[in-house]
Amino acid sequence: MTAALAGCSAAGAADGPEPSGDVARYGYDESTATLTPVYELVPQYNDPRDLFARDLLAQQCLQGVVEYRPVEPGSGSPLYEERTRSLRFDEQIAQEWGYLNLRSPLWADPVIADDVEVTTEMQDAMIACGRATDERLGDVPARFLSTVESAGWDAVDVDAGVQEATQAWRECMGPAGVVDLPESPDGMPSQSVTGPIGDADGMAVDVSVPLTDRERDVAVIDARCRAEGYDEAVFHARVEGELAAIGRDVEGFEATRKDYLEYEKRVDAVINELG
Repeated sequence: MTAALAGCSAAGAADGPEPSGDVARYGYDESTATLTPVYELVPQYNDPRDLFARDLLAQQCLQGVVEYRPVEPGSGSPLYEERTRSLRFDEQIAQEWGYLNLRSPLWADPVIADDVEVTTEMQDAMIACGRATDERLGDVPARFLSTVESAGWDAVDVDAGVQEATQAWRECMGPAGVVDLPESPDGMPSQSVTGPIGDADGMAVDVSVPLTDRERDVAVIDARCRAEGYDEAVFHARVEGELAAIGRDVEGFEATRKDYLEYEKRVDAVINELG
């Protein structure tokens, strides 16, 4: 529902990771950073406070139509990284949860209660409120940064270090005895681990499926093997790809950072008024 009320932003494709331009001045340090440059250098990018402001406006707009409950930043599961919108995965998580995409949803409480039947009239009101929200906040200036982020992922696909780490991961996974081991960790868990419960995207059809000992054992080995070099190689490739994309258009990056500062002021105003 939040997504339906939020504005849309398109991500474009990027060229290969050929660095140019001066990006050293931004002071990004890969050895201490927890996120890639696009997130570290522009804290407003994919800031959960943006969605919170939109939820607040939706709540106000939908009064008398449906109870709409804003989701405060930080109220979701710690297993989910709010800004990158990705699930975390390490040995401890694997031991307790197995593969998170096969468990029950980990997000914060839904903005509209599960037992509420959303009528056509409600949907029309939500669309109208979404338009009003876009008018109040303006366009999210995410297009350039989405392109930069995409360039980082594109770099992963062709990075020699990632390819080497992927092969090392496959060898490390040998003791797990996964007969249908995928080419890379992206394909885990495979069907021999989960049984016939996933769809084509690897997401659970039945989100209440129990965690088996087999899945837990494989997940723990998987997490350990990724930590031996694969995760670091992917992160490094993404960093290099993003910095290269920024370097190719420093002026565009600077303009986007300024746009985000202005956008943040409008988000702050909504939260101060309605939060």
